[in-house]
Amino acid sequence: MIGNKGTRRALAASLTLSLLLTAVVCVSAAPSKGSKDKAPDWMLDLNSSYPREKYLAAVGQGDTRRDAESDAAGALSRIFNVNVKSDSVATQRYQQIVKDDKSSVESGMQTTQTVGMQSDAQLVNMRFSDPYADSAGLSHIVAYLEREPTAAIYRAAIGKDSGRVDGFVQRAAAASAGLQAFALYDAAYQVGLNAERMIEQLRIIHAPSAKLLEDSIDLQKIAASRDAVAAKLTYKLSVEGDGDGKIAGFVREALSAQSLSFKDDGSLAVKGSWATEQVASNNPKYKSVRWTINMALYDEAGSAIANAVKESRETALTDSDAQALAYREARKFLSKALADSLQDYLTRAVLR
Repeated sequence: MIGNKGTRRALAASLTLSLLLTAVVCVSAAPSKGSKDKAPDWMLDLNSSYPREKYLAAVGQGDTRRDAESDAAGALSRIFNVNVKSDSVATQRYQQIVKDDKSSVESGMQTTQTVGMQSDAQLVNMRFSDPYADSAGLSHIVAYLEREPTAAIYRAAIGKDSGRVDGFVQRAAAASAGLQAFALYDAAYQVGLNAERMIEQLRIIHAPSAKLLEDSIDLQKIAASRDAVAAKLTYKLSVEGDGDGKIAGFVREALSAQSLSFKDDGSLAVKGSWATEQVASNNPKYKSVRWTINMALYDEAGSAIANAVKESRETALTDSDAQALAYREARKFLSKALADSLQDYLTRAVLR
């Protein structure tokens, strides 16, 4: 019995020593706190991992992976933003025209998810490398586009826009009403502008592909057709209560920016009213004026197609100053309201 106990004690001691040695080995084999993996090759030479002939790439860094991705995407987008101009108004107009088109390219492009069209500068077909964290805990990552697959997406989207342009031009040529023809030529021009922007981007991504598409849309010819129709789109104008003609002048200014011209016997018509009245101010030191405006643009058939209606109040030190403010605000309102309302009609006329 005594021998058996001694044997058990020896085995227990041996097992304990073995476990301690295993723990020491495991601890010594674990990496020390704060050590990092070897930096990837792209940290020292981006071109070695992402050759320029095959990729567009940029490195970003940040406290978190998300920050690094945002930094890298921003750096990549600047390659485009420096070289490609984007008109936010034209972009919005394009998106309105194609928003209900269910046959848009289903490859990630959607209608036009292209550079300069969003504040966060999302790029078509952009991908990220695996992140790398340095010894200080800072994250690094590569944002990249593979040129040829991305070019294929662009070619499909540009081809889609080219088809839209042809369709709008054919419909415009067959339109019986001048305003309808103008709407269709303008739609063709806006879609053509978007295609040109994509071709400019494609020149950066894959120049050979862009070269093949450079003459796919003749924007100058479309613009000439649109302007020829616009020259015939004139309107007559009458504004009740506009004794000094200031409001009529603001209307002509606003519609001129939309390619419409005033003429006494115009085929279109603008009718409306303008009124101001002095009202009591909360502060007796100031004078207040309430103003009301109501304008509508009618097509060749006499249907209202655009309008601008508003009532507001201006306050100043004197009656004349309050009146001047009323005219200033009315001018600003007409410029935007008539443009927005007319553009909305043009979009609806195209989609009908």
